[in-house]
Amino acid sequence: MSARNTVTAAFRRWTRSQDAAEVLAAAGVGPWLGLTAFVVGLLAVAAWAPGARLFFGIPFGTALLCAAPMLASGLLFSAVHRHRRRIEPWGWVWLAVGVATVHFFVASLMALSALPGAAVLASLFLFTTAFHGRLHRVTPRQPFLALGTAVALLAAFLLRVSDEHLALFGVIGPAALAAQLYLGTFAVQHDRARADAERLRAAVHAQLLEQQERDVGRLSQALGEILGYHHDLDNALLTAGSAADMLTVMGVQRGALGRVEFEELVKKLHESLAQIKEMVTEIRAKGRRYAGSEPEPVELPPLLEAVQVSVGLRFPDVDIQVEVEQGAPLRALMRGGAPTLRRVVENLVLNACEGDGEQGAEEVRIRARVEPLSGRLEVVIIDDGPGFQTGRLTGPAEELYTTKPQGTGLGLYTSECLLRASGGMLHRQNAPGGGALLRMLIPREYR
Repeated sequence: MSARNTVTAAFRRWTRSQDAAEVLAAAGVGPWLGLTAFVVGLLAVAAWAPGARLFFGIPFGTALLCAAPMLASGLLFSAVHRHRRRIEPWGWVWLAVGVATVHFFVASLMALSALPGAAVLASLFLFTTAFHGRLHRVTPRQPFLALGTAVALLAAFLLRVSDEHLALFGVIGPAALAAQLYLGTFAVQHDRARADAERLRAAVHAQLLEQQERDVGRLSQALGEILGYHHDLDNALLTAGSAADMLTVMGVQRGALGRVEFEELVKKLHESLAQIKEMVTEIRAKGRRYAGSEPEPVELPPLLEAVQVSVGLRFPDVDIQVEVEQGAPLRALMRGGAPTLRRVVENLVLNACEGDGEQGAEEVRIRARVEPLSGRLEVVIIDDGPGFQTGRLTGPAEELYTTKPQGTGLGLYTSECLLRASGGMLHRQNAPGGGALLRMLIPREYR
């Protein structure tokens, strides 16, 4: 592979490791205008404020000229990418150059300052380079920003006001490059570990779902067999009833039947009762075998509040509210207890917050009450997101359909499976005012 191809491949890996949405959010016109005003004010204070003038001694005009490339590049970059959702390859090159101009500006302040102030600014330069190393995933295999930092250091070194700055640059320069590469490498390794953990979690999740599906299938088969016994039970009960009626008549009219007929009726009665007992025993055995653990009572209000807190930490910009009916005790019956029910509710609330991957909800309402007709618990989750596509409302959750680029469709499917296994139901629809509406009906414990 030629050197050019090697560099191109490394550059592509670097751009793929970036978070374009985060970069574009930070590179808005407003933040850059605010930074421009802050830099001008900071330089004015460092140059003319009585105490700062003696400590730093930075010439205002020269420092402002050093800041000009950074400010011009940032403002122009933000204007060009104002309405874009992605950054082209040339935009990433521009970004690398822009970061280098930031490092040049901070390093030039260190070079132009008096030695006491230069030591303080050196720590600022070290922090800035380390932060950009982590943010932009700078590694020895993808050293594009590190090269820009080295060039910025060399250019700023030429502006030094005394030879005493030589030692400062000799210490801070290598330390800054090392911190930049170290934190960038650490961030890349963390990303890989997190991606591996997500893949493992998805694989385990899929395996659990497969097992749950097999359990539900066996339970459905057992229930079908149990229902198939109804005909046999009816016949056995009819035979036993007839024999009992005949024995009743014989008890009133003694001698109406001979000994042989009497014994035959008793034999039929015993056989029918034994058959009924055998079928009932088998039904109970199948129920114990396939139904799994007994449902456990779960206090619903504290569980919903815990979901509100945990999801709120992941989506701090989403307003999640919980409304619980007062008065009646809200205790759900769920196989697997509180962890299972929390998993169901969290899956559905997370889906609401994430939306379709491009647009998520800003408000999510969780309402819980006793459903007046059935007496079961009703939990309704309403959001103001994009809602369900019309064609997906009638489709089964087993299809694992998702609109999110990195989604698997497992959340809704898992929730529906777990609810069905506990005798509950999940209804999907779009809210009248927009957004999605999910309605869960869960068995309730009566005190």
